[in-house]
Formats: sequence, structure tokens, C-alpha cells
Amino acid sequence: MLNITLKVLSCAPRVFEIKNFLSDVELRHIHKLAAGFDLSLSLTGGFDDGDEDGSTDNRRTRTSFNTWVPRETTPVVDAIYRRAADVLRIDEALLRYRGDGEHPDLGTEKSIAESLQLVHYDETQEYTAHHDFGYARLQNNFQPARFATLLLYLNDGMEGGETTFPRWVNAETFHELAVTPEAGKAVLFYSQLPDGNMDDLSQHAALPVTKGEKWLMNLWVWDPIYETMSGQYDDED
Repeated sequence: MLNITLKVLSCAPRVFEIKNFLSDVELRHIHKLAAGFDLSLSLTGGFDDGDEDGSTDNRRTRTSFNTWVPRETTPVVDAIYRRAADVLRIDEALLRYRGDGEHPDLGTEKSIAESLQLVHYDETQEYTAHHDFGYARLQNNFQPARFATLLLYLNDGMEGGETTFPRWVNAETFHELAVTPEAGKAVLFYSQLPDGNMDDLSQHAALPVTKGEKWLMNLWVWDPIYETMSGQYDDED
């Protein structure tokens, strides 16, 4: 049985650590899946000059490779989505396509989360400081945006590769908050404040891997709904 305990790492921004979020069996399963995927150069968020999905190729800020892992890929992947919903204290149905009568108030049957993103960093690869949120166009009545990010570390033992929050506020140090990757550990942080404004302090980075490699997965959850990036939204992690 997994013990899902959230440890507060920071209150500003709101960052939590969850050790052993993934079991050893799940880690092995994901690594086996990864061996069969073709990974592409990671993209960053664009505005009106990017690809159809609103993303652009920027090798100077993000140099990793990634692919997408839909919830229906395997039952093990489905279980990870369900556990993510439990941690976020939301109905798991919000993280999948829904049938008639399931949350009809949303006005959409689509998931409010993007598919899990599988990311690989080799030596020297990084993602410089950035925000996960973007801004919808003023004409969009929903004003959708990424609300929360769940990072799932798939391996450890590398040198470098920490996830850092350079703007965190505390009374003990001026150094950035740094989270060391650990296989099975998850980090949850929020891009929005309780009042609905975006949290500028949620800026974060993936430091360069100096030795070894780093594998992780991202889950981005939106509020109030998830819309495709084409013409609606301007960012990607």
C-alpha cells in the first residue's frame, strides 16, 4: 500500500513533496513504455508565431526531449491519473473524457488536464526558469490556464538536474528552493493563487544534468477547463 503524504516545501509558492508516489512496479512499467516511444525535442510556449498547438522550438531555453502518454495507454497509467486526482482532491472523471451527466456544468466532456508528458534530460540538457501558466485571449470567457503541476521523478543518481524555484519567499535564506530528483517522488505546485491570480513566485527551472540522465513526467491540470493551445493559450512546460 502506498503512503501518500504531502510535505510542505514552500508556502510562497505553494510547493509540496510526495515521496513514493510511484511504486517500483509502476516505475519499471513506465521505463518499459519509454523504451518504445520516439521522443521529440521539447517545445516551449509560443504566442501567435508558433506551431498550430501554440508552441515554438527554442533550443536555448529547453533542451530536453519528450513525448505524451495518454491516460488510456495502459491500466497502470490510468492508475497514476487516478492517484493524481486523489492528491488534488478532485473527481478522477475530470481527468478523462466524460459521458452524459458527468459534470455537465463544465460545458465540455474533455479532460481538464493535458496528457502526461514524458521527458528525458541527457547531460548538459536543462529548462531555464519559466512559468507553467500563460494567458488566454481576452475574448475567451473561460480564461483557462494551467492551475497545478504534478512532477513525477522516474530515476535518481544523476548529478545536477534539480528542480528549482528561484523566487520562493522565506525568512531563512536567499538561495533558491532546490528539489533533488528521487525515483518515485512527486512534486506538486500551484501556478494560481487562491484568489485566481497567477502566482509569479511559481517560476521554476530544471537545472542542467551534469552527469547521467534524468527521466520525469509532468501532469498539467487546468482551471476551469482545458482548451487546445491553438489560439487559446500561450505556454508549455
